[in-house]
Amino acid sequence: MNESLTFFNSKSKFKILKILLEEDEINISALIRKTRISYKFVERYLFELENEGIIRQKRFGKIRIISLEDNKLTRVLKDFFITLEKVEKEDYRKGYI
Repeated sequence: MNESLTFFNSKSKFKILKILLEEDEINISALIRKTRISYKFVERYLFELENEGIIRQKRFGKIRIISLEDNKLTRVLKDFFITLEKVEKEDYRKGYI
């Protein structure tokens, strides 16, 4: 595993990734509202995720759209989040949560 990947070290980055997997694309204002993370930190996390090759950002004037890159790493992440969601639902049904 690439030691420079940091998304598991931060709850906030994890939250951003989860929202991007659900939304496919989102503008930065909506991302801030959904995550309840300050603009300053969202900016920092997006910069780090972009450098890690996980997201891409498109600018249309003042509007910025964030989406996941389509690569092997993000496909593995999608599978991970789908499996995690299934496990959480199963645990909830069994009364573990």
